[in-house]
Amino acid sequence: MSTPRFFQGDARTVLVKKNIIGSLGIKGWSALTQYLVVPLSLDCLTQYEYGLWLTINTILIAIDAIDVGLGNGLRNKLAEALALGDKIQARKYVSTTFLMLICVMLPVMLLAAAGIQAVDCHRLMNVDAALVPNLKLILTAVIGFMGSTFIMKFIGNTYLGLQLPAINNLLVVLGQTLALAAIYLLSRMHVDSLLLVVIAYTASPLLVYLLAYPVTFCGRYKYLAPSLKHTDRHTFQQLLRLGLSFFFIQFTGIVLFTAASIIIQKQLSPESVTPYQLTNRYYTLLFMLFTIIVTPLWSATTDAYTKGDWAWIHKVMRRIRLWLLISIGLLVVMYLAAPLFFEFWVQGRVKVAPALSFAMAVYTWMQIASNSYSYILLGIGKIRLITIVTAVEAVVFIPLQILACKHFGTVGIAATLSAAILVSLIFNVIQFRKISTNTAHGIWNQ
Repeated sequence: MSTPRFFQGDARTVLVKKNIIGSLGIKGWSALTQYLVVPLSLDCLTQYEYGLWLTINTILIAIDAIDVGLGNGLRNKLAEALALGDKIQARKYVSTTFLMLICVMLPVMLLAAAGIQAVDCHRLMNVDAALVPNLKLILTAVIGFMGSTFIMKFIGNTYLGLQLPAINNLLVVLGQTLALAAIYLLSRMHVDSLLLVVIAYTASPLLVYLLAYPVTFCGRYKYLAPSLKHTDRHTFQQLLRLGLSFFFIQFTGIVLFTAASIIIQKQLSPESVTPYQLTNRYYTLLFMLFTIIVTPLWSATTDAYTKGDWAWIHKVMRRIRLWLLISIGLLVVMYLAAPLFFEFWVQGRVKVAPALSFAMAVYTWMQIASNSYSYILLGIGKIRLITIVTAVEAVVFIPLQILACKHFGTVGIAATLSAAILVSLIFNVIQFRKISTNTAHGIWNQ
């Protein structure tokens, strides 16, 4: 039987295509679970409580940046080692990353838990103590589960380095599915508890990763199993240098988005966070489709760049540019369909203004366009310029977000985020063109 045309080509391209196909089904189910969980959560919570949970959730995303970039550092270094056939060095990268994550996250979790007990959380987050009396307990539980989960997420980064992002996506969606099942049970039992809803959200992914550990490192990838004897100072220094650059990129980017929800909650109210976040989640459906396409390209680009295969990288970029044109049409359709979708999705319990919907559609396309280039640049390890640009954006645009929210509400927030992403897009395009034509010098080649 002949191989289908879609799966023909060089080994790297075939692997990318297989991961895209696998991820389509997995991410499709992931999107469905994320949309189903919203009305179920609203069955268990008031809009006030749900808005608070969305704000807490965006803050938790910032925890992802506190790994000092080690996850993405592992992803790049593991792909490089395997491209060179060095399995021993590959195991050193996995072992050292796991140990470093533990050393980083445990102190952070303890300090965060102590900080929660020491401050007036209700005043700090503009939360009515009569409506959410157990806020400190909720935040402490969240820190414990999410911090532990992030340590174990190195398993997913290992699969990314193996150029198997579909497996990483599967682990994520299994956690989401388990959380959906737990929220469903709470809603059917008519349990109105923000604490239990939060535990269902945060404990489910941790359970999946704990089960995935022996499956991963006691089977086919036993040669990558973490071991203390495979940790060393040189590997630590390599990962730390690369990781710090990834850290600043992750941290500053996340600060911009996390600040948006906090600013809305402080300047407006927790209720105002809900339509903003739900609109973002709606358009994230297209961004999710985009990540399915480009995620396999990150480590594949590392492999191609390590082997000097620029012809393959150029071919990939031509196809990405075609996707950018297609995505404009898809966003227009999504904008026109948004009123019907929200009416069906939350049954009139949350109102979304057309202006906010349009602003978020523009922001989504800016994200897709900028990440189209940054994924390739990150894959080849040219991250210094990206680090500087995102750091400057965090300093400049957060004050602008505050002013925009004060005068234009959530629409102003979305517009400010679009402007920030546009700056990144311009620098990414210029840097890629310089590197790909061998004319990059100085900061443009770092």
